[in-house]
Amino acid sequence: MIKKAWTAGIISLLAASVLAGCGATSSANGSTGNTSGATTASAKSGTLTVGTYTTAETLDPALSHTALDLQIMQNIYGSLFQITPSGTIVPDMATNISVSSNGLTYVITLKKGIRFSDGTPFNAAAVKYNWERILNPATASPEASNLGPIQSITVNNPYQLTVTFKTAFAPFKDNLTGPVGMIASPTAIQKEGKSYGTHPVGAGPFIFKSWVPNGAITLVRNPHYFKAGEPKVSKVVFDPILSASTLVDALDNGQVQIADVLDPSQLSQVQSSTAHVAKVAGLGWFGMNINTTSGPLSNVHNRRAIQYAVNKAVIRKLVFDGTGAIANSQFSPSSWAYDASLKTPYSPSQAKKELQAAGNPSGFSFTVQAQNTNKYIQLTQILQSQLAKVGIHMKIQLLDTSTYLTNLNSGNYQADFVNMSGSLDPNSSTYIFDESSADVVKNGYNDPTVNRLLNAALATPHRAQRAQDYQQVAQLMNRDLPIVVFNNPAILMGVSNNVQGFTVYPTEYMYLGRVSVAQ
Repeated sequence: MIKKAWTAGIISLLAASVLAGCGATSSANGSTGNTSGATTASAKSGTLTVGTYTTAETLDPALSHTALDLQIMQNIYGSLFQITPSGTIVPDMATNISVSSNGLTYVITLKKGIRFSDGTPFNAAAVKYNWERILNPATASPEASNLGPIQSITVNNPYQLTVTFKTAFAPFKDNLTGPVGMIASPTAIQKEGKSYGTHPVGAGPFIFKSWVPNGAITLVRNPHYFKAGEPKVSKVVFDPILSASTLVDALDNGQVQIADVLDPSQLSQVQSSTAHVAKVAGLGWFGMNINTTSGPLSNVHNRRAIQYAVNKAVIRKLVFDGTGAIANSQFSPSSWAYDASLKTPYSPSQAKKELQAAGNPSGFSFTVQAQNTNKYIQLTQILQSQLAKVGIHMKIQLLDTSTYLTNLNSGNYQADFVNMSGSLDPNSSTYIFDESSADVVKNGYNDPTVNRLLNAALATPHRAQRAQDYQQVAQLMNRDLPIVVFNNPAILMGVSNNVQGFTVYPTEYMYLGRVSVAQ
């Protein structure tokens, strides 16, 4: 979840990826839905309140980069394709996607009869408008790399468009389950201008109603949603409850029906009489992101000293309450790019050797920026203690979420933390961090071999070859360490026992159209 953004606020730079098969498939709910519109109002009632661990940043798919933003936007916009709990990709607002044998040309067919909540048509022209906006350098969209090296977008007819790439881009279909697959109303974008992110208009199961500054976001049922029988509740409220213990209390007393995301230390406090913990192994990673451009952290031996001095097992036990997996790379054990042979051992003695090689045998000082939450306070204090044992003095700078993200995106830090939510395709776990031309987190890392391998993995549809490329990237990242990964977090959510139809996804996605609350 930094996606996620994790953003529990932790930031998450989200993208979905992997070239799945082509051709028509069923919709996510096993039905093609009702494109004629109206749902039965008498069957829809109640409010679903989601307690969140942070506040949202923006509801503009072109500009968002946090997990919470994504979860809210999925319910405002829907997406061209969706991921099922089993990890397959199925149509949502599209009906089909086909790809040429050379991987350069995709033809996407859209569902007919869908309208944005402002009454304007959802069609191929709207999709093209959104993608060209993301690709426009003036937008400065963190999602541009998730559209890949597009050469042209052609509207074939109102419900079909062709996308041609300069070079093959294997993750394209998977990416259409994420922000680039969330299509906003062009009319609303033009009307609202720079304020669009706080006045979003989509064609998903819910309509944006209100946003209290630094507070709750309210969505209401879209009466013209194209899927028959959805949504099942009349209102969804995303209510930020920044204290982990208070969030669990809110779940247990019924103030919220879903707690997103639970702090691992709070799991035992969820009362089984009123709620339960829903969990699944995640696809993401959590670690320290390091600015490699200046100061002591520009020396790779100092970065290696940090890795050897960090006891990841202790972090997993104390910070993650024994959940998730000790991370050895940006690929989780659930990923098809995972390399079980790669190990990153805890070794204070080796850390001291690296400090010697760096020319500062007595250690060095640096500052890490973290969000001002109990989770990060605990984590940074543990790290500070571990690093001090080998002579590394880590200063802690606690920041509000907005300042933290601004610094992350501008490179104004020595070190900070990233919690990447992850997706089906390994590209999303690496490219925007490790490929020098992407470098969304501005850590300054630039290795020609890593760049070549990452781009080669994008350009072939063959999974076996892609896995080899990504495993080589993992080895090189473990050598250079612009990022020191600590944990592959599990996805943990608290769910009231009167909630039906809710599923936890390894990507942290949150589809609420199918969720109901027993009265």
